Amino acid sequence: MATILITGANRGIGLEHTRQALATGDTVIATCRHPESAAELADLADKYGDNLRIEEFDVTSGESACALVGRLDGTPIDVLINNAGYQGPGTWNVEANFQALGSIDYDIWRDILEINLLGAMRATEALKDNVAASDRKVIIMMSSDLASIGRNTIGTTHSYRTSKAALNMLAKGLAVDLEKEGVTVVALSPGWTQTDMGGPKAIWTVEESVTNQRKVIAGLGLEDSGKFYNLQGEELPW
Repeated sequence: MATILITGANRGIGLEHTRQALATGDTVIATCRHPESAAELADLADKYGDNLRIEEFDVTSGESACALVGRLDGTPIDVLINNAGYQGPGTWNVEANFQALGSIDYDIWRDILEINLLGAMRATEALKDNVAASDRKVIIMMSSDLASIGRNTIGTTHSYRTSKAALNMLAKGLAVDLEKEGVTVVALSPGWTQTDMGGPKAIWTVEESVTNQRKVIAGLGLEDSGKFYNLQGEELPW
């Protein structure tokens, strides 16, 4: 069985990854900013006991990252899922104004970049040795279909798009950096999913999205490192 560390594990896609991994017998290190208020994770801890470890981790804080590394004390991590993300206030149905040309909210844009891009790098830099010490050695950058430059035909959503496109570049660069360690780094789009972020009109339920993601992750090897996939295992254009 694998050990999986998930950032932003208290809700949405991260919480469902936690549920499904535990159900198959994996060990999960579920991280979030406020474990004390993560009621659904607490319920899972009651059910699965030592197979679930809940840890405080704010991906915007270097101090928080260092503290997590110290508590993990070299624990091997087979799969690191950099899931913690932010698209700004609201869902896709109401968020357009602050990301649209002519009405950009630059403070929100900075927050989005801090979490989606710098946060993923901060987590990876902190935990890369734990990943390299494992059997599977996989790092997932949770990207988006909206990150594809080649598929951008409608514009808008500039803040979120640019954060995830930059994350894709980071995934590619880290794949090169970590190749000698045998670590696979992949950008993975979860599809438009019915989370608090995606809204109720999204195409995929959370359960469907994560089930498909897990199939893709299970099949990854070094030959996939530095690539960008969707939840159906199709390679996406940058």
